[in-house]
Amino acid sequence: MIIVKDALRSQVEAESQGRRTVLYTVSGQPSYMYVMSRFTLNDVVPGLGHAVHPAFIVNGEVKSEFFYGCYPGSIHQGELLSLPDVAPASQRSLGAFQHAAASNGAGWHISTNAEWAALMFWCRHRQLAERGNTDYGRFHDFHPEFARRLDGAPAGEEGGQPTTLTASGPASWYHDGTFAGIGDLCGNLWEWQDGLRLVAGEIQIVPDNDAALAGTDGDARWRAIDLRTGALVAPGSPHVAKFDASTPLRTGNAGVPILSTTIRHYNGDPDDNGYPPGLMDAAFDQIQAERGITVPLLLKILGIAPLHRGDDGDQVYLRNYGERIIMRGGAWYSGAAAGLRTLCLSHGPQHASTTVGARPAFCAR
Repeated sequence: MIIVKDALRSQVEAESQGRRTVLYTVSGQPSYMYVMSRFTLNDVVPGLGHAVHPAFIVNGEVKSEFFYGCYPGSIHQGELLSLPDVAPASQRSLGAFQHAAASNGAGWHISTNAEWAALMFWCRHRQLAERGNTDYGRFHDFHPEFARRLDGAPAGEEGGQPTTLTASGPASWYHDGTFAGIGDLCGNLWEWQDGLRLVAGEIQIVPDNDAALAGTDGDARWRAIDLRTGALVAPGSPHVAKFDASTPLRTGNAGVPILSTTIRHYNGDPDDNGYPPGLMDAAFDQIQAERGITVPLLLKILGIAPLHRGDDGDQVYLRNYGERIIMRGGAWYSGAAAGLRTLCLSHGPQHASTTVGARPAFCAR
């Protein structure tokens, strides 16, 4: 991609001291993007070694950065853009958002789970607050923090359309606490991510950040994870990591999600629209220890199993039957459960809702 300085790009880069830039689609539409520079695991979690985080490895090549949408994606002329002061797109399936991002041109894609996990580690290492639209247009724990709702109603009013316009919240709603950061990672809309799914409870990933590659939607790209060694293996292999539940099904939900090589208990059933309880760190650790399971590092650095500990309320929602695609971050109703660690594996790829969107990202080829 040839990057030419123009007035808008020069202004955005100057105002953000180079943390942001503007990239253009094949049709010439601008997209405001955050420049996420490469880091090693040791840079964000001392003691993990000097391997590069998987988000910066695409098709075996180590990248110096990836570009991440500063705002939840909105669709204009069939392309998925990151723009200020617009309504974020929703009510579209995973495939529809993937198609809109690919329409931007080579290197464009929806955010991948590897990229989201990299941002999570970067923020957690710096002990940055995670705040946003978690309560009908306002932050649940501090009501003076609010943004402009799509329906124009006052923040906090129940009903209506509480999703907020991009760039309409305070600086504290950006990942680094400044207007030069990435907005709305906590709450507002759940965001589809590529590269992580459940198939009958089996955790499957696309290696490294290869989910950023176009034309890799087929099943051949997916790998399971050996729970004993952390090695990537073919789906359906013995001893692969699955999400089980800690207790038998009683009322439609089945307790704390845990890692196992077998499914003993189903988390929910097809007739239950509720969510199972969240992944509570202490309970998760206790059950894993009782079963003699050491969680592979790969599951932690991809944000699938907890590495960071804290009373942040972030949760795992899942259904361990059928195919489930990951969404991240929570929505305007999530309250304390929203955040960078929060993940939802409850819906299939055809799901479409007013509370689910996606975000564009770019990685140079």
